[in-house]
Amino acid sequence: MTLLAHLSDLHLLERGHEKRRGLARKRLGYLSAGVPLDAEWRIRQAVFAFQTALRMGADHVLVTGDLTEDGDRAQFEVLAEVLQRSGLDPDNVTLVPGNHDAYSERDAWTRALEGPLRAFRGTSAPGAYTMLGAAVIKPLSTTVEGQWFTRSSGAIRPGDVHEIRCLASRPELREHAIVVAQHHPPGSRALLPLEWLDGVQNAGPLRDLLLERTRVHVVHGHVHRELTRRLCGRSHAQVFSAAAVRLRDPSAAPARVRLYKAEGGKLQETVVAAPLLQPLAARAPLLPAPAYA
Repeated sequence: MTLLAHLSDLHLLERGHEKRRGLARKRLGYLSAGVPLDAEWRIRQAVFAFQTALRMGADHVLVTGDLTEDGDRAQFEVLAEVLQRSGLDPDNVTLVPGNHDAYSERDAWTRALEGPLRAFRGTSAPGAYTMLGAAVIKPLSTTVEGQWFTRSSGAIRPGDVHEIRCLASRPELREHAIVVAQHHPPGSRALLPLEWLDGVQNAGPLRDLLLERTRVHVVHGHVHRELTRRLCGRSHAQVFSAAAVRLRDPSAAPARVRLYKAEGGKLQETVVAAPLLQPLAARAPLLPAPAYA
C-alpha cells in the first residue's frame, strides 16, 4: 500500500508585489480579486498544508497546479522557500503547473525547473514519472503558453496521453495504480462559451483511456473544491480533485489535505489520524531560496 497526499492551488505571491506597475499590477489585481494580497499569509497556508502531509506519513505529495498567482519568477522562488521549510524530500514531491503559472511569461515553468525548482526536475519535468510501491505518478502539464490572463482554459497533448498509455500497458506494472497529476479536470463544459473560457482542449483521448484502463486515475485541481468521480459502470472512482490551499477568508480553517491509498491497481481516498501541528499563524523564518540559474 502506498499513501499519497494531494494539495492544489497554492496561488503564492512574491514579497514586494505592491511595487508592481502597469499591466503586471492590473493582472495581479484581476487574478486575486476578492482575496487578500498578503504574501506571508499565503506562505503560511502552504507551509501548514505541506507539513500536514508530511506528518500524516504520506509516501509522496502531489501538487496539482496554480502553484503561483501569475507565474512571476519571484513567486517560484517563494515556492522553493515553502518546500524547503516544509522539510519534504524533493524525490517525494510531484509538482505540475496550472494556468496561473503561465500568465507572466512564456516558458515560465521550464525556467522554474531550471532555477529555484531544479531539485524537483526528476519528478516533475515533462516526460518524468515516479515509481512507488503500488503506484506510478505521471505529471501532465495542461498549461497553454501565451494565454491571456482573462482566460483559464487548458489543453491535453496527444504525446502525454501516449506516454500514459505506454505506462498502463507495461506488464510489470499491472498491479500498480497509474496516477496522472494535472491541473485541469479531464471533463468538458456543458456550454460552448464556458468550454472556450475555462475548458480543456483535446481531453477526449484521456477520457477514452480512463474508460479503457481501470488502473488509470487522475488527480487534479483548478475547481478549488474536493470532488470524486466514478466513470460509467465503475465500482471505484478514477478522478479526484482537491480543495484550494489558498483560502479566500483569512479566518477560515485550513484546507484539508486529501489522502489516498494506492493498492491493487486502485486509488482510494483514506483517512489517517490528524497530527499535532503548530497554529497556522506561527511565523517562523523561511530558509533562503536558491537563485535562478
